Amino acid sequence: MPATAPAGPDERPAAAAVAAATRVPAGGPPSRASRRPELDVMRALVVAGLVVFHSAVVFAAGASWFVKDPRPSLGFTVFLLWGSLWGMPLLFLVSGMGVRYAMRSRPAGAFAAERLARLGIPFITGLVLLVPPMFYLEQLAQPGFHQPYWRFWLTFMNIPSIAGGLLPGGTWSSGGVNFDPAHLWFLYVLLVFSLVLLPLFGYLRGPRGARLAGRAAGLAARHPVATLAAAAVPVMVTEAVFGPDVNTGGWERTAYVFPFLYGFLIAADARFESALARARWPALAAAAAATAGLLGWAAALNAAGTSVLTGAAPGWAALQGLAGWAWLVAILGFGAAFTARHHKPGAGEPRPVAAAEPTWRRAARYANQAVLPFYLLHEPVIVAVAWVIVRWHAPALVKYPVLVAVSFTATLGIYELAVRRYRPTRLLFGMKARQLPVGERSLEARAAEG
Repeated sequence: MPATAPAGPDERPAAAAVAAATRVPAGGPPSRASRRPELDVMRALVVAGLVVFHSAVVFAAGASWFVKDPRPSLGFTVFLLWGSLWGMPLLFLVSGMGVRYAMRSRPAGAFAAERLARLGIPFITGLVLLVPPMFYLEQLAQPGFHQPYWRFWLTFMNIPSIAGGLLPGGTWSSGGVNFDPAHLWFLYVLLVFSLVLLPLFGYLRGPRGARLAGRAAGLAARHPVATLAAAAVPVMVTEAVFGPDVNTGGWERTAYVFPFLYGFLIAADARFESALARARWPALAAAAAATAGLLGWAAALNAAGTSVLTGAAPGWAALQGLAGWAWLVAILGFGAAFTARHHKPGAGEPRPVAAAEPTWRRAARYANQAVLPFYLLHEPVIVAVAWVIVRWHAPALVKYPVLVAVSFTATLGIYELAVRRYRPTRLLFGMKARQLPVGERSLEARAAEG
């Protein structure tokens, strides 16, 4: 595909800046040539935000979880509804962008093997070590439950039941108790998406697929709002057909495939980012309006004594799909506009090895390494800390910030002291082997990291 055509008179400054900050490889679509550290920051912020989100579940009315405060609040429920619209979809979208960058430097087979190791091993680790204690604490709250942990663990790790129920339904039953992989559902869904969509990703990286993606990017550049609105339709239809699922972040797991695929496409052509920047204000207005509609709908259902998950599909689910996609467009659009305004010419050029690295880039690299172990650890830590805090005789507005602060600090501390520093735990939690400090590695090695 030829280089980007000259800008038309109606092109916005943000779009021009994004294009100016983009290298144009010969014969390929406009795409970022180097790793995007701002994406590492965004992914890390979303995962860190899950501490805020899951801590709120403890105090939310109408939401079941492992540990619950005896005096739930409707305000936390509203917060959860809003956060569930965009949190996990954004994580899938950024993961799709990461797939595009990861596939630049390795063939499909090597990529599949890397995904199996970096997602499959942590999933098994979490299922064996991290998920059972959460369900055990939940069972301890039930009258008459006095089973020792080791016996409960053997019941929990019922391999035939797991194999028969996990992948198709996300749950399994063992000893009359229903289980699920808790927050680990994200890992196995992301792994399945990565492997199933691998042929499509390979096609989109080829000449024909690149031309097809280029035409879509050109359409988005000319009609950003209409193109991005059309992208919401598959999400809305999928949600309307299958309905929301409380076990997978409030969304039907199949619906996550669209933000995942869209992320791959966005990373392939800078014109998509330009379209996001230009559509950010209409998207924000649509997101706010759709969210207000969902809140009003939920209030009406609550007054009628009906659950949202059982009484509002398919209309509720379709509106949720629209609101979620609109929030994604708004968040990414404002991020793209901010990046374009603050981009400095030549910032994408390699720096000499001895050049000082900005602090935020070092933080982004640290966050990128920590994000998967932090995700694995955060929910069991929250459950353990909440088990103590909910027994305090204090209002939720006191207990909640304490729960967030202690859980975040403890999760980061466990990662730093028990995971990051040791080769076996790095492997079990999906991290790469330890590398030398930046100043001790060659420029070629740093470039190979992407």
